[in-house]
Amino acid sequence: MDELNTTRTPLAGRVAETDRPGSTPQNIAVGIILNPKHPATLRAYAELVPELRNAGAHYRSMTTTVERSGRWQAEQLISWGADTVIILGGDGTIRATAPVLAEAGTPTFLIPTGTANVLSRHIGLRSSRHAIDLCVRTLLSISRDGQMNLCGIPINIAEFQTADGRRHRTDFISLAGIGGDARAVAHHRSAPGLLGYAWGAARALFAADFTASTADSASMRDTASIRDAASMRDAAGMRDTARAGEATASGPVWSVMVSKVARPAGPIAVFPEARIGAQTFSMLTVGPFPRSPIERCRAWAEIAAACLRGRPDAHRLMDYRSTTVTTVAVESPVPAQLDGDFIGDCLELRVSTGEKTLLVSAPTA
Repeated sequence: MDELNTTRTPLAGRVAETDRPGSTPQNIAVGIILNPKHPATLRAYAELVPELRNAGAHYRSMTTTVERSGRWQAEQLISWGADTVIILGGDGTIRATAPVLAEAGTPTFLIPTGTANVLSRHIGLRSSRHAIDLCVRTLLSISRDGQMNLCGIPINIAEFQTADGRRHRTDFISLAGIGGDARAVAHHRSAPGLLGYAWGAARALFAADFTASTADSASMRDTASIRDAASMRDAAGMRDTARAGEATASGPVWSVMVSKVARPAGPIAVFPEARIGAQTFSMLTVGPFPRSPIERCRAWAEIAAACLRGRPDAHRLMDYRSTTVTTVAVESPVPAQLDGDFIGDCLELRVSTGEKTLLVSAPTA
């Protein structure tokens, strides 16, 4: 804990030019970004630092804050001269730092200390202890022969319009959604940790469907025309067959999601075809659900059974397709999320595959 209060771990400190390392194979310059929100981060940091010293690494640590969630810290560490960066946090911290590290081509280590740790799980990191061991072994290997096993994680782009009419553009890693899934995320702070996500999900199961329209074209048509097409559909929710480059109007749905991970929320493969390194998203439209509470419960039970059998696509309310660009427009504001973080109520969410790639150290198969 004392280490966190020294000049090596400022809450918002700048890196001095005089402290820039002279990197050699025996003295690797390691930047550390840690999110102190979770107690697990501080415990993992206390385990990591002594092992870095034993490995002969020269390190500099910076913590995230509410105002600066990781991007600024990554920029400072790259300016300082970091050969590699270690991130202690969850998917939100990775999302904030990834664009900067990808642009610089900086090899990155992940030590999962967040709540869900979706990306870390999908590259084979079982725990923070497992990740620390991999980090230290790899640094020692670099010192000996320069060897490092890296996997490329594509960074994707999200553009969205919030309820106040403002438009935003940001990056995300593995998951985006609008509707019921985002409602679950929005309510997860009602309880700590995974219990909060479970409580949020339970509340979201009975959330009302909403009218949405999607388009999978790289050059979007006028949003108003898409909304008009959606409003002309009757409430039965009949869908057009999606073709590349064509808009698809739909009636009520519970949620629309895109994913590059098979298991975004636990051990069940909700997106069995998704792959973290893929150049396409697995897109899922869920619903519309029956209005009767009993019938809705029965539908969710059937979906759960289909997922457990490994065939969620067999259920009539689970509509999958593959896409690289998609836009979801809604008639009234609906909650949206990126990588499991609530981004607000939105009128539109557009996601596309990006060109940047984060180089992450991963366990060998």
